[in-house]
Amino acid sequence: MAEGIRIPIPPGADLVQPYPVHVPQFDGPLDLLLHLIRKQEIDLRDIPVAEICRQYHAYLVLMVELDLEVAGEFLYVEALLVQIKSQLVLPRTPAADGTEAPDPRDELVARLLQYRRFKGVAETLHVYEVERIGMYPRPSFRPETEPEEEETDLSEVSLFDLLTLFKGAVDRYRSLNPPEMSIAHQQFSIREKMQDMAGRIRESGRVALSEVFGTLSGRAEAIAVFLAVLELLRLLLVRALQTEEFGEIYLEPTGENLTLEGYEEEYR
Repeated sequence: MAEGIRIPIPPGADLVQPYPVHVPQFDGPLDLLLHLIRKQEIDLRDIPVAEICRQYHAYLVLMVELDLEVAGEFLYVEALLVQIKSQLVLPRTPAADGTEAPDPRDELVARLLQYRRFKGVAETLHVYEVERIGMYPRPSFRPETEPEEEETDLSEVSLFDLLTLFKGAVDRYRSLNPPEMSIAHQQFSIREKMQDMAGRIRESGRVALSEVFGTLSGRAEAIAVFLAVLELLRLLLVRALQTEEFGEIYLEPTGENLTLEGYEEEYR
């Protein structure tokens, strides 16, 4: 990943103690842009730059509040969005030959289209690889096996899917719980939240993240739980899946015995 830099955290941010989490390389600024555009359900060639710019900045602020490492290319894309936004406000000067000036969004759209094509090819190759790994020579006899239960089609989620769910939970909490005059400072341990989440997933087999965030006491605890989930994913102890795009996100164990044994020193 590119060298990480920090953006100043907004004053008065209600945070847990600093806990850096590295964003995977595949979750880059173009992934975030495509995520926001898909969520708007709009044509890629007709990007509402002002709205996308506002949402993009909100996600960057949220990533900083969570102490995620924000690479320089994220800020470059935000600067590009601001530049395009300002160009769209100004009247366009016709070209020397009298033709209409190009749309300031054209270059960004071309990059996004090319990136989406490459990403689609990479995902297709990954599917082929997974299918190939699961192929075995046909046996000379057919073993007697019990019929498997039909499973719900689940696909893996990105960091921005998780951020979207987290942002929605925080916004709902703010709307339902107006700030009081005196606020007690709360601190939560990432390690304890990892243990709590591991216990819930181990007991239930699959946990809906919206249900988890719906039972928390406030924003500080929500941040601690979110960082705990990211760490469980990073350690490959759990995986995050969803039934449809922007649908419910579920956590389930990657192995038979979900435990933090062996990681005690790292999170002491």
